Amino acid sequence: METKNLETRKPETKNLETKDFERRGELPNLTMSGYGKASGGEYGNVQIDGVTKVAGHLSALYGIRSSGVTTIEGNVYTPELRSEGKLSVEGALIARTTLLDGMCKVGGRIEADSVKLDGMLTAGGDIEAETFIGRGVVKSEGLLNAGTIELGLAHKASKIREIGGETVIVSRLGGSGWGWLWSWAMPSAESRLDAEVIEGDIVRLEYTHAAVVRGGQIVIGKGCRIGRAEFKTRMTVHPDSIVEKEEKLGE
Repeated sequence: METKNLETRKPETKNLETKDFERRGELPNLTMSGYGKASGGEYGNVQIDGVTKVAGHLSALYGIRSSGVTTIEGNVYTPELRSEGKLSVEGALIARTTLLDGMCKVGGRIEADSVKLDGMLTAGGDIEAETFIGRGVVKSEGLLNAGTIELGLAHKASKIREIGGETVIVSRLGGSGWGWLWSWAMPSAESRLDAEVIEGDIVRLEYTHAAVVRGGQIVIGKGCRIGRAEFKTRMTVHPDSIVEKEEKLGE
């Protein structure tokens, strides 16, 4: 029997030096209110309220705060991003701290030390972080890779191609502050996670459909349907869940 490699992929050190956040020098601030357009570039602080479109890449030395509807036609580089409302980033999002309250769509990859979501996040590329805490809906065509991953499923279906971390916890929540929006935007979908592969040292799942789950310690809670589960030390399965094939590695 072939022994599977259960080494969890560690989050790589983030390349946040693409824009040197620590450099000194005076930069203009960008403040937008109401409806308008702005040029991309390098700024100190960025504050956006209302409906704004930013042309090109946006770099903020100190932080970006967006409230309303914001579209950025390029990459985003900042040590801290706070978004309330709807944010669209057509390129990559690179930030040390990312706080999302509402809807966020990123065309490329996401790199961060920490991501905290209350709402809906859609990413066209990989999501890499030290910590990823999400409440609501997450959709990614790539890999979600973090040391700690906690997904609280609410309102609608989440779909992530591949998940890897040290600790991966997926549970169903009663709801979040954006429930009215999900019922309008996506009227018919079950609160569950669909994934091809989930891997971690500790894996605890609820309401998850996955082709493969691989880990050291695995807990398959209620509402799960798993094609194949591979565990190193122990695994428990809720009586209402289905695991088509189980394998204890090392035997």
